[in-house]
Amino acid sequence: MSISNERIEILKEFQKKYNLTFSNIELLNQAFIHTSYTNENNIDVINSYERLEFLGDAVLKLITSDILYKHFSDFQEGKLTRLRAEIVSDKHIFNYAKKLGFEDLIILGKNEKKQGGYKKESILACAFEALLGAIFIEYKKKGYNKAYEFIEANFLDDILSTKNKISLLNPKAILQEYTQSINQKLPIYTLIDEKGKEHDKTFFVEVSFIDKIIGKGSAKSIKQAQVEAAIDAIKNLGINKEE
Repeated sequence: MSISNERIEILKEFQKKYNLTFSNIELLNQAFIHTSYTNENNIDVINSYERLEFLGDAVLKLITSDILYKHFSDFQEGKLTRLRAEIVSDKHIFNYAKKLGFEDLIILGKNEKKQGGYKKESILACAFEALLGAIFIEYKKKGYNKAYEFIEANFLDDILSTKNKISLLNPKAILQEYTQSINQKLPIYTLIDEKGKEHDKTFFVEVSFIDKIIGKGSAKSIKQAQVEAAIDAIKNLGINKEE
């Protein structure tokens, strides 16, 4: 996929601003390509950010775990899990993406642009994970260290301040902690339906525990639908969300 000189200059400025150096500029650009663009232009979806997002999601979770483990030595596993779940949630990393100016970097199809896709939580959050995946690949054996450095330089204060928001943490983590306290089993999230056009779908999710449906939710992304299902389950089970 060819990249215009103007686009290259934009990506160079981004790298300079955040202390990144990509020898493979196509890889960095790919981190910002939404599937709506590849679909509209008959480009293989493998050239979108989806695969990088898959990798970056794992990188982000490991870095966050690493930081929390080092900085909160007195926290037990349950609290660390809840903090991590909040930090890696779409809602949270969407704000990271906005801070980095992703609204001006994301590449969308025409229809998605008209629908304001450059401001959508799920799209920008996924692109942020894709960027971490791209950093991990670009820097090869030093990929994790560079991704860690990037997160630490730009978001460490935010990550550490999350401990002050314990009562507002991710409902999925709260539900998981509750189910594990009963029998060490995890709640199971199942996508049961999806409705709407390809780039404007609503996803419907059920969450179950010990073969019983305990909550339902719907949203414009599967991740958020899972969150809504967890909120519903917390309400149905009467779980106290406060510390």
